Amino acid sequence: MASAAKVKLDGMIQRADLLCQHASRLRKKSDAPAKIVFLHAALTAQVAAWDVYVKAVVLEYFAVTSNPTDAKFTEVHSLLQSRMSEAARKLNTPNSSNCRDFLLTFTAFDPWPFWVNIKFGNSLFSNSLLTRNRVDEIFSLRHSFAHGLTMPLHSWNTGVNGTPHLSCAVLKQTGAFFRMLCRKTGEAISAHIANRYSINRPW
Repeated sequence: MASAAKVKLDGMIQRADLLCQHASRLRKKSDAPAKIVFLHAALTAQVAAWDVYVKAVVLEYFAVTSNPTDAKFTEVHSLLQSRMSEAARKLNTPNSSNCRDFLLTFTAFDPWPFWVNIKFGNSLFSNSLLTRNRVDEIFSLRHSFAHGLTMPLHSWNTGVNGTPHLSCAVLKQTGAFFRMLCRKTGEAISAHIANRYSINRPW
């Protein structure tokens, strides 16, 4: 059973895929500006999906760890959840560090050790640092066109002429990357909940 947070991410990534499909039909030179808009919107949707997932999975953590029969626990639990909701409203950029800080603060779960063996295109990231760097690189792209800055150049978004670009092929890789990152994080936090509270895995 998938977590409700994962279902949300999957749905948002699927909508990003639809934007890519539309962009792929724009092949005329005169369509280039419109195609760029759709590609940027698709990456924005993918990043938003990750943002929604991180916040939703922590909210789900509080739901599955509640214990109404224990008044003292419930009081502390509710207070922490209230502070989490406030922090979630301020979390606008869940890059690798912000994501880790948010999860650690409110669930005592560190996702970084589990961000291994995650694929990006033909590459397999065998350590967490590579995964974290790729997350932050994707966020740097999203930040650049959201604020009218020059798109940064990375190994995976370099065009044939050596300039930074977005394409449907690149967005297929980023979408699959976020899906796998979500799966790895979800499986690990589910095990964390089971071990910490001596209950069955919630998903």
